[in-house]
Amino acid sequence: MLELYHWEPNTYFLKPLIALEEKEVSFLSRWFDPTSFEQLEPGFPVDTESRLQLEREGPLLVHDGTRVSGSFFMLEYIAEAFPGTELYPGDAFRHYRARAWGQVLAAIGADVSILGCARHLRPLLEQQDRRRLQSQLGRIEPVERRAAWEALLDGRYDARALSAIAERLAFSLRRIEGTLTGSRWLAGPDYSVADIDAFALIAPLPALAPEVLNATATPRIVEFLARMRERPAVRRALAYTRSGRPQQAFVPGAEPSRWG
Repeated sequence: MLELYHWEPNTYFLKPLIALEEKEVSFLSRWFDPTSFEQLEPGFPVDTESRLQLEREGPLLVHDGTRVSGSFFMLEYIAEAFPGTELYPGDAFRHYRARAWGQVLAAIGADVSILGCARHLRPLLEQQDRRRLQSQLGRIEPVERRAAWEALLDGRYDARALSAIAERLAFSLRRIEGTLTGSRWLAGPDYSVADIDAFALIAPLPALAPEVLNATATPRIVEFLARMRERPAVRRALAYTRSGRPQQAFVPGAEPSRWG
C-alpha cells in the first residue's frame, strides 16, 4: 500500500503530489491539517527520523509500512521506486546536478517558509487562545521543532528580518534565473525532480515577495513557473486543495541555520 500524508498542495506538501501524479501511480491520500496539530494525534505514523526531519510538519510517505520523510528524499524515492515518467533522466552528472539543486533549493525553501508563515500563519495563531496554543506547542518535540512555531509569536520575524530574507532570496533566485537562461530545465535539457522541487518552493514568491520574483527581474523564472503549471500532473496535484488557496498554506519548514 502507498499512502501520502499531506496538507494543502504548497511547498513541501506539493512536491510528492506532483511526483506521484507524474508517475500516475495510485496512492491513498491521507489529509491532515498541521495548523490544528493533527500530526501529533495518536494514529499518525511517526518514527525517529520523521520526528527529526528538517521540514518539521511536512508530508510523510508510507510505502508498505516503510516511512519516508523529507520531501526531496520522497522525490528521489518516487523517481526510482515506480515506473512511468522518468524523473531522473540522463547520466550520473545530471543526477548529481539534480541533487545539488536540492541543497540550494532547501535553503530557498526555508526562507519561503518564513515569509509565508509570517504572512499567513501568524495571524491565524494570534487569533487562538494563547493558553490552549501554548499547551499544543508544548507537545511538539524536539524543542528545536517547537521553537520554529514559537518564533512566529515572539516578534522575531519583524519587518526588518523579513526584508533581509527577501534580499537573500533575490541572490539565490539570480542563480536559478541564470541557469534557466541557457536551459528550459534546471538539471539539464530534460525535466527532472529538480524542477518539481523548484516549482513547489518558489511558486508562492510572486505573491510573497513580488519585488524579487517578477517579469522584469526574473523573466526566465516566470516563464518556468508558467511552463510547470501547464503540465497535467501539476494541475492534478494542485487540485488536491481543499481551501482553494493553497499558496496561503504554510507551517514552519526547514531550519535556516542548517542550510546557511
